[in-house]
Amino acid sequence: MIVKNLSKTIDQLSVLNDIEFELTKNEVVGLVGRNGSGKTSLLRVLAGHYLPDIGDILIGEKSVFKNPEVKQAIFFIDEKDNFLRSYSLTKIAKFYQLAYSKFDRSLFMDLVGKHEFSLNKSYRQLSKGQQALFQLILAISSNAEYLLLDEPFDGLDVIIKKEMIGLLMEHLSEHSRTALISSHNLPELENLVDRVLLLKDQTIIKDYRLEEMREKAKKLQLVFKTKKVPAVVKENSKMLDFQGRVVTVVFEHFTEELETLIKEFDPLVYEELPLSLEDLFEANLKPHRKGPLK
Repeated sequence: MIVKNLSKTIDQLSVLNDIEFELTKNEVVGLVGRNGSGKTSLLRVLAGHYLPDIGDILIGEKSVFKNPEVKQAIFFIDEKDNFLRSYSLTKIAKFYQLAYSKFDRSLFMDLVGKHEFSLNKSYRQLSKGQQALFQLILAISSNAEYLLLDEPFDGLDVIIKKEMIGLLMEHLSEHSRTALISSHNLPELENLVDRVLLLKDQTIIKDYRLEEMREKAKKLQLVFKTKKVPAVVKENSKMLDFQGRVVTVVFEHFTEELETLIKEFDPLVYEELPLSLEDLFEANLKPHRKGPLK
């Protein structure tokens, strides 16, 4: 899937601006950003629920908007606007079986049986956890290549969350599918994804491959002899925290040359700390505070 120059305005308010990225097969990608950054709007455009003002989405060189049949490659349930909530699970399954020509009915029946769903129940009778699990079963059974999941584990108990994650990862790896997962739970997301798209001000500002980032980046805790932080630190890092003379920073492109320059100032403390997705989120998205690193 190639996303090209997507922009969207709703009620004269920009919700997406010049979005560009590519999703490849057998990849789990996280979509993160602060509230109001455009995550759900982006998923809705990718799924075809919204039409963009500008831009296109290509799957196999075909435009999703000009070739409606291509949408079968994408699965997304918008829980905030789910018009099937009052239907029975049987009727919902029939709807998706008609919508997706590759829908695997036998796999669907196997999974609902394994997880003890009563198909005569209506969707709204299910608990939040059961609804989330049923949505995931539909997504897997659809055989869509691209699964778009909006906060799929939000508010779920540990048992059903682990059940869903296991189910998702098993079927992604078996069928070379791609999942784009929006989530605010960064520690949880970090254990699932290969890559992260970071949204800020309605556009993607970073596209991190986590393993590559860990090879290049460093999180350091530094203490200098005075409160004045050397220019080489200010100009090459992003601050996470500053307490007294203790400064915690992230260098996204750390080099031996930088290390040498910092150590020339003879810091009292020079300690490398584990770098997490939460650190990258905070370094890029939290408001700048007044202080020596500004």
